[in-house]
Amino acid sequence: MLTSTFARQWLATLSRASNSYWAIQASILPLAVLAGAAFVERLQDGEAMPAWGFMLRGALDGLVFVAITHVLLRPALRLRYLTGHNRGRDWLLLGLWTGLVALLALWVSYLIDTLELIDVAPVTAIRFEGGGDQLHMRLEGRGLYLVAWLNTFLSYLVWTALYLGAVALRTRRKLQEQVREAKLQQLTLQLNPHFLFNAFNTIRGSIFEDQQRAADLVTKLAELFRFHLSLSNRVSQSLEEEWQLAQKYLAIEQARLDDRLRVEVDLCPSCLGYAVPCLALLGLIENAIKHGVAPDARGGRVQISASDGGEAWHLRVGNSTPSAGSSNGGGAFTGAGAGTGLANLRERIDLSYGNRARLDVQRGGDGYVVQLTLPKLSA
Repeated sequence: MLTSTFARQWLATLSRASNSYWAIQASILPLAVLAGAAFVERLQDGEAMPAWGFMLRGALDGLVFVAITHVLLRPALRLRYLTGHNRGRDWLLLGLWTGLVALLALWVSYLIDTLELIDVAPVTAIRFEGGGDQLHMRLEGRGLYLVAWLNTFLSYLVWTALYLGAVALRTRRKLQEQVREAKLQQLTLQLNPHFLFNAFNTIRGSIFEDQQRAADLVTKLAELFRFHLSLSNRVSQSLEEEWQLAQKYLAIEQARLDDRLRVEVDLCPSCLGYAVPCLALLGLIENAIKHGVAPDARGGRVQISASDGGEAWHLRVGNSTPSAGSSNGGGAFTGAGAGTGLANLRERIDLSYGNRARLDVQRGGDGYVVQLTLPKLSA
């Protein structure tokens, strides 16, 4: 039972291989052909030996190498040596197994020579010559086969080391990507309770003033969260989806502030399909209203624009500054809430895009502008 289960797992690994793995395996064939061609040039009577024959033999040896590494070495590595919990005895067993595999490869090579599948004389001896009175050496018989086995064994050991190293590197990158995605998801989810808290404060302030308006705000809030949940827990989405979400929030704030809130929108159609961090636009609009418009008794404006900048694109959210006599005369994007929101967004774009994106806060004229510069990535 245990043997049959292990056999099924062994067979299952044969069909599970990435495209990059097959590309590397396929590159072995031309290298083997070049090795065959180089071998012909080293022969003393190379003109009598057909070059195409040695090149074909090299290709055949390459196919044998690919087949044996895929069928006999790779399954053993995947089933036993990719867990990271191997001891010295395990590596010794791997060395013994690799030696047996090399012995099998040598036997297959001998079989090809015996059956005369290719019209090329087999190599029965190798002579090393030096100039002057240097030592001359000739390998044949058992000595030749021992050297051939050792060379084959080392070739399979190198392949094993490269494969284990490549898988370890890929696994490390995958773990780093998972950690990055988890951190992005955590940062994104942190914005939900922050926004929900502010929205409920807005509704709370309307309950005793206008109950019907408070009821309408609750309905709009439910629609907002239903739409947001329908987008699932992604870390990024298209600007078009982000704008639809922001419109529902603006409807809530418009109901609360009435004519005090003036919104100007200029979104370039070509930018609507670009990816933007989830809740980025919503968070910037929320900060603009909370710190720039709501504290001003006269009201204020929020400007939202997106433009194509060549290699990158720009998303801007600006707001007017409250007058000196307002409750928050210090201007927009000040205070703990705004600082936390911008710090969160900076960290998210740094995790997502690195130095390909940036966030800038600019003071200009009668207001503030926050600009996101993002790479042109489809959502």
